[in-house]
Amino acid sequence: MYRHISKGSWPFSDQDCGWQVSDCTAEALECCLLLSMLPQEIVGEKMEPERVKKGGFSAWEPAGAQKWLELLNPAEIFADIIVEHEYVECTGSAIQALVLFKKLYPEYKTKEIDNCISNAVQFIEDMQTSDGSWYGSWGICFTYASWFALGGLEAAGKTCTNCPAIAKATNFLLQIQTQD
Repeated sequence: MYRHISKGSWPFSDQDCGWQVSDCTAEALECCLLLSMLPQEIVGEKMEPERVKKGGFSAWEPAGAQKWLELLNPAEIFADIIVEHEYVECTGSAIQALVLFKKLYPEYKTKEIDNCISNAVQFIEDMQTSDGSWYGSWGICFTYASWFALGGLEAAGKTCTNCPAIAKATNFLLQIQTQD
């Protein structure tokens, strides 16, 4: 069962699953690029963008449903599971993979990739909380999401000197660091 094109993506489980996952795809692509330096013919003609309106990446499918559908959520213990959202973790992974892909294949869809990275960086910066962290959805919340956000920003060429979000995140991480 496929709700949209899933060619060229990686799912959580095996190839028969069919439900693509953006951060799985980004991490798998990055591994492929690092380990085997795949030629363009093997990587594929197009990476389907899993971006939605804010420039971030959703997890499984392009977001298209209306927010009011969340009212129909039958699972009382899980909030915000009906409508697909953009996630900092998925977006950070996607930026890292796209930056590496761009280094290896600088002539391939340069404008589209640059635009995607720029929008994704803006999404990460916009999603930062007032304390300098990012809210995570997939792991140990704030530190986990901050790890992916900072990895994406760094891959895109951001530093403490040219990106206030990185400086703010550094302060957050130093403030919560334990003695051990």
